[in-house]
Amino acid sequence: MHREPEIGAREHILERKLRHDGIWHSVQLGCSGCLEKAICGGLAVEANLWNCLSLCCGTPERCDRVCRSNPDYARRVHEIGGFALTSLSQAPSLAVQTLPMVVPEVFHGDVRRRPFAPAMASVSLYRMFDRRTGEPRYRTHADLCGRFKLSEGTPLLLTGIQRDRPLERWWELGESKRKAIIRATKDCGVILVTTPNYSLFLDRPRWDDLHAIKRIALAHQEFLEAGMPAALHVNGRTEMDFRRWAEFISAHPEVIHVAYEFTTGTGRPTRRRQHAVWLSELAAAVGRPLHLLVRGGVEVLPELCAAFSGVTFLETTAFFKTMMRFRAIKGWPIHWWPLPTAIGEPLDDLFETNWEITRDSITDVVRRHSRMKTPEAAIA
Repeated sequence: MHREPEIGAREHILERKLRHDGIWHSVQLGCSGCLEKAICGGLAVEANLWNCLSLCCGTPERCDRVCRSNPDYARRVHEIGGFALTSLSQAPSLAVQTLPMVVPEVFHGDVRRRPFAPAMASVSLYRMFDRRTGEPRYRTHADLCGRFKLSEGTPLLLTGIQRDRPLERWWELGESKRKAIIRATKDCGVILVTTPNYSLFLDRPRWDDLHAIKRIALAHQEFLEAGMPAALHVNGRTEMDFRRWAEFISAHPEVIHVAYEFTTGTGRPTRRRQHAVWLSELAAAVGRPLHLLVRGGVEVLPELCAAFSGVTFLETTAFFKTMMRFRAIKGWPIHWWPLPTAIGEPLDDLFETNWEITRDSITDVVRRHSRMKTPEAAIA
């Protein structure tokens, strides 16, 4: 997840000045002497910085960032075994069934009465466990489907895309509890999970980014070693970040699925094109088939479809618009029309209609621009 600075009314101006842009700006002079420059690549931003320590909060006693000025810095680096991705060993290669072109994300089972039966559905990884105790919430496929009003037998994905606090809670659980949750998800019929998308913040020192990148790689390895297929979430904010991911994926043939999201900073119209270019360059650099799972960024789907051997779009709008009582209108782009409902009226019909319209519209885009023909069974 690519996060914007948390600065209120001046957010957009400061965000623009802190975006890395190696074409229009030079790497900051103070980056030249940094020990991590070889894996960071340095920052090239419009803002008047000496190096990324210019973004230090200056309050080490209250700081939770991975920063050289933080007394906890050494422990945070030690917990991930250093910033280098080359320290990770190869994990098992796990096969995954064919993924649909579009998968609906289902956030809860409220306001619906009958089971929803898509070809495949996605739910949040962080709904699979109690955040207080770390214990799994569901032990069987029937339990999970019942909670989310899904038809039994529906193949399930888990998405690790979330706000930062749930992401941190997953890390805080510790290895033994995480493995217990992964075992429970396998029992629940989950076939693939996208790794937690630990955030890269524009207004923090780069050590925080490097720490987040390494945690994503560690989480991916942990899922695979526990027997759960996983899509590697390739978060990055500079071309060097994506170059490092490409080198890592090239050296790890077990990585056959990658994930990305265009719903926060990367989703801004002025920025998503750059991230689509970086993703496309990553796919070309790896040089072997990769399947991309993407949330948001429907505007850049054509070029992503051209770059990757397969694309699955994690669709969230149909669910949220249904909960807000809007109906999808066929066409491209999809338009939404208010559709007030009576108090207590179930939303099954509206949700299924919205899902079918969005699925068919996005499927058409993916099919027209895909590099490889996807079997008809995969778009049901």
